[in-house]
Amino acid sequence: MASSQTSSKQKGPKQDRESAKNPSKNSKNEPLYSINKINALDWQLLMWFASLETIENYIYLFIVIWDGMPVRDRPQFSRELREETDNLIQIIKELNISKKNDKNYPKMLNDYKDYRFLSNQVPRQNLVHGVWVELENNGLKNNSYAVLNQLERCSFFQKKELRAMVLSRIKSFQSFSRKTKEVKKLQQAPFNNKVKDEDQEILLRENESLKNQIAVLSEKISQIGDSTILEDGKKQLIVDITELQDILSDFTMVQGSDYKIIDEPATSLLKTWKCKVDYPSTKANIVLGTLLQRLVITTILDEVQHYLQYSRSSGDIDPTLESDMVNASESLIKYAKLFNDNRKGEDVITKITPIIIRRHVYSSLSHRGFSNEHLLIKEIADKLLNEMNKYRQVVDEETNDGLNDQAIQITRKVIDIFCFRLKAQPFEPTFQFFEAGQAVDARFMQGVVENKKLEVEACGFPCIGIFDGDKSVQKIYTKAQIITRPKTNNANERYIVYSMNTSTHTLSESGLRFDNNGPSANSQSYSERVYISSKSNLLGKQFPRKGATTKTRLLFLILVLSTM
Repeated sequence: MASSQTSSKQKGPKQDRESAKNPSKNSKNEPLYSINKINALDWQLLMWFASLETIENYIYLFIVIWDGMPVRDRPQFSRELREETDNLIQIIKELNISKKNDKNYPKMLNDYKDYRFLSNQVPRQNLVHGVWVELENNGLKNNSYAVLNQLERCSFFQKKELRAMVLSRIKSFQSFSRKTKEVKKLQQAPFNNKVKDEDQEILLRENESLKNQIAVLSEKISQIGDSTILEDGKKQLIVDITELQDILSDFTMVQGSDYKIIDEPATSLLKTWKCKVDYPSTKANIVLGTLLQRLVITTILDEVQHYLQYSRSSGDIDPTLESDMVNASESLIKYAKLFNDNRKGEDVITKITPIIIRRHVYSSLSHRGFSNEHLLIKEIADKLLNEMNKYRQVVDEETNDGLNDQAIQITRKVIDIFCFRLKAQPFEPTFQFFEAGQAVDARFMQGVVENKKLEVEACGFPCIGIFDGDKSVQKIYTKAQIITRPKTNNANERYIVYSMNTSTHTLSESGLRFDNNGPSANSQSYSERVYISSKSNLLGKQFPRKGATTKTRLLFLILVLSTM
């Protein structure tokens, strides 16, 4: 603004005293400043300063005031520029105005501060030009040069006072903003509390709903399990059973030039299993191979059952680890069932705990139990080879060399499927062999049709399935493999169903009933594979050699037996 001109006229003592009493008046008792003496432009600028309402305008004003100050090579001014700029940036960050209008004012101030110490003044000039444009857009459209002129005429002290005024106004925005936030917070508190209470109520309802859903899902899992996983597991189990059947067929083969049957033990085995086939004959050889399959499965399961029941760790825990796991889990399953039966409650988890323990433990045993190097596997494999050597001699050296590996592979697969995999199912399947003389039943026997004139001659591989309980879960995993013969009058219509448990299930035409007296005398065998038909004698036919598929063997047997 225009500076006042001091009168050059000398004052007397009285005037000095008057001036001292009333410094705002001159010797004529008139005000030193009056509206009549203010320039119209000065008045416009004064009104413009008074009308500044936004913090952004004060930021721009701060920059143009400093732009008229020398900074380089002036330590005091350099320090003041840094301190005031940093102070202003801190206030702006607290006010958070950059987010409101998409302008980064802290960066603008930092850039200006840095530009003041550069020898290249172009960046500084561009920034300041933009600041003047913003000021012109906010009321200085035709007066920006007048403001610049006035600032150039101000002393350093006056410019410092102007900057202090700018910072003071900006701080007033900061104070006002804090109070506004406090008021909003107080106003929002009841609403927030209400929302919080409502949210808690919603969360409680959702939590209760989730609990109910979990309970329902757990109940379904306890009944049918996860359908996708179970279906995949069932399919893989059937694939593995089929693979075991093929390996068993190769291992127990007695037909062909590579093998020589030992007559006396073979005849004795046929009599033991009440087979009526004439020996020697082609059909007798087929029946013998079928019985050897059953003998292999029986031998393996007898040995492993004895091992799991009686083997315990004594110092070195590693060899008996599988047995220890089975016994510990069976004990835990028993107590979990007792706990469910004798402790009141409506939760689902207690009901399904025995199933969960059984499935998880036996799944783990299936994946890692009994490696090929385990002593039990080697002992059983050796026993199988000795048993096979009682009934047949392997003439071909190459075939004989591969028998040990086959015996180990079969031993592990039988243990895995019958001892572990079946117990890992949600509903534990059982398996049943059919005895000589039992009626043919297409529901449980592979490759046969209902024929009242036929009965079972021999069963090599058992039927595996779920035979009892709810009809919705009853299923056949794989049918039994049998050879038939003409039916006699004294056929036994009862089927013996075996599981790895101690009880024996008896299947009749009306369904299953339980015999609690334990396994029968013939309950040590297990199997399921089909060979077809009855009357026999085909000479000059060569049985398919080892490696032939099950389908090939079945077709051959149909051809053989249909001509006998």
